[in-house]
Amino acid sequence: PRIPDDLTEYYELPDEDEFENCLFDEADMAHEHMRAKEFRQCIFRKCTITDADLTRAGFVDVIFDHCDLSRATFETAVCQRVTFDTCRLSGTDMVKAILRSTAFRDCKADYINLSEVKTDRVVFTGCQMPEAAMEAMIIKHIEFNDCDLTRATVFRTPLKGLDMTTCTLDGLMVNLPDLRGMIVTPLQAAELAKLLGLVVR
Repeated sequence: PRIPDDLTEYYELPDEDEFENCLFDEADMAHEHMRAKEFRQCIFRKCTITDADLTRAGFVDVIFDHCDLSRATFETAVCQRVTFDTCRLSGTDMVKAILRSTAFRDCKADYINLSEVKTDRVVFTGCQMPEAAMEAMIIKHIEFNDCDLTRATVFRTPLKGLDMTTCTLDGLMVNLPDLRGMIVTPLQAAELAKLLGLVVR
């Protein structure tokens, strides 16, 4: 994200539709209705944004730093050059969102819903994503590094060429054709073989 040094500081969300060069510091935005609001060159630091409605919201050059976004709705939102750093994304709904040049780092994202998300240059690093839903995603240049995808659901999301060797894939629920071409370790391959009914000795 391209963030200027001089930001206007807020401790709550003003009643506006567009925000630029803002620092939201420890603001309580729980249950806020932020539909279709636009945020450019902003930082959210240690904010509580639980159960907030961010449907169709736009984020360009934005950092979420140690924020709680549990159960927030980002449905059809657009994120471009956005970083989620050490955030809680438990049960966060990102259905049909567009993610471009976006990074998720050290986030707790159990039950996150990424179904029908369109990605371009997206990286998940060190994220806890058990029970994540990743159905019918349109993925381009996506990476998962050291992520826990235990019991994640992946259907109609082709994984060809995706290197998952550093990730935990135990109990992955996946449509078998989607696995074709995914890069895994021998141990991961043995675990995934159970989906075919194979017993590896």
